[in-house]
Formats: sequence, structure tokens, C-alpha cells
Amino acid sequence: MFKIFGAASWLLGLPPANDVEAPQPATTFPQFRQLPPEIRDAIWRAALPPPRIYEPDTSSPLAGNPKYPTQFFRTWRPPTVREACKEAYDVCNSVGEYKYGYWGGHMRGIWINIFTDAVYFACEIQYEQSELLEVDTIYLSSDCALRSPDCRNFLMSDRFDACSRLVVAIYPPGSWEMDVETLRGTDPVFRRITDETELIGFSEWDATDYAGRKEGDGDEVKRDHPVTWKLTKEIIFKLFKLRQEAAREAGRDHWEDELKLEAVEVFRKRRKLWSPNRGEPMD
Repeated sequence: MFKIFGAASWLLGLPPANDVEAPQPATTFPQFRQLPPEIRDAIWRAALPPPRIYEPDTSSPLAGNPKYPTQFFRTWRPPTVREACKEAYDVCNSVGEYKYGYWGGHMRGIWINIFTDAVYFACEIQYEQSELLEVDTIYLSSDCALRSPDCRNFLMSDRFDACSRLVVAIYPPGSWEMDVETLRGTDPVFRRITDETELIGFSEWDATDYAGRKEGDGDEVKRDHPVTWKLTKEIIFKLFKLRQEAAREAGRDHWEDELKLEAVEVFRKRRKLWSPNRGEPMD
């Protein structure tokens, strides 16, 4: 059979089987510019890094000083795809910008995808000793979200004005109390909470946060009692409306639309020292 195949190949002028090179992946795409603009745009966006979480590192003696930029446990380089061509560069600029730089400015900052990246305050000191403005997506520890006056102070702060999406991050029962040193060398992993009846912690709100609730409205509102995600959303939405009114009266630029509110359960995993995947950390 092989002799017949060899003779046929010789008659047809085909090269021997051993001489045929294995197919190689394409390194260029000369017809790329002929694709429809919306297809090219989708390709560039698909090449962007996955969502990234920035956690403030407030262990520095300069933490909380507005003259110095906030440090993070982990940062990433700008997307490599932005160097491909002007079209890719423009797509990167349409979804991201440099933020959290020196003296509250946008120079010498970190490239942030304003639609997918987030800042995570895992403990109270990270919020109190960081100068971060115009954060679009914020992950907030349930230690702050379920406690007065921390939740109220956070939501009413002008540093929250640009936030359009707030995610309450809940540690599973039995977790130890988080601090900056505990967080170092680990990364958060999240599980989305979708059941409104799920208990997410114990209430430490005061009467100010409960103002306006009537008896018989549903969940118990007693201090130190377990609370559901449904009740937590109700309290946070009420405070968010008060913040919008305060910002409007003060003439501050702020997020005018509805707040997107979510909850996740958070776990910590040890950070890999190096990863060949895109979005490789700088540290």
C-alpha cells in the first residue's frame, strides 16, 4: 500500500511525506484591515487583560499622606495590546485610563480598565489611609458594610462619588479578622451570592441607618442579629440615596444613576510568584 502511495506521489510530483513541514501558526494577519470595524474592535477588546483587583497597601509610613500615591499589594503593566497599532491604542483608551497617580492626579498612575477593574477595601484601615478618588467599582468588606458608622461614613464620603458598582465582600464563617499583614502575599477569590435570603453576617448598624424602617417591614433589625443580603441591600440603597442628595446639594460631580449592588463570598489564596499569562504582575 505504501509503495502504491509512493509511486502515485512520484507521478504527481509531490514531495515525500517526510519532506512536508508541519503547519505553523500564523504570526501575521495581512487581511486584518479588511475585516469590518466592529469585528476588529471586538478582537482588540478580547485581547485586553481579565478583570483585576487592586488592594491598597497601607503598611507604608507614608500611607494616608495625600502628597504621595497610594501603594497597592499588586499592580500590573498597561496592556501589551495597546502597542500593536493606533487602532488598538484607541480601544485601550476607550476603556481605561491612568489613575491613582501622584498627588491625586492622573500622571504616573496605573492603567485601570474602568469597566472591569476594581479597588478592594478588605479592612477598615485600607479605606481610612488611602487617597483614592474616582473609583468606578469598589469591593467593600462586610466588616465595614454591616457596621455603623463605617458604612455610613464610607457611602457619604466624596471619595465614593464616582462609584457606580459596589460589591460587598463577605468572609465565610470561621475566618480570622483581616489586616494588612494578613493580606500580604495572597489574592482574593470570589464566589457570587445570588440568594437574597442568604445570611451574610451580623448587624452592627445603629438607629441612624435604620431610620425610616417600620415594624413589620421584614427582617429583624436588632443589633448583633444575623442579617440577610436582602436587608443589607435595603440599608445600603437608602444610604446611597442620601449620599446622592448630599452630593447634589454640594454641587459635586457624582454618579446620578442607580447603584449596581452585588455580594460575593471571598477566600484568600497564596499568590504565585510569576505567571506567564497575560496580565503578569509587576511584583
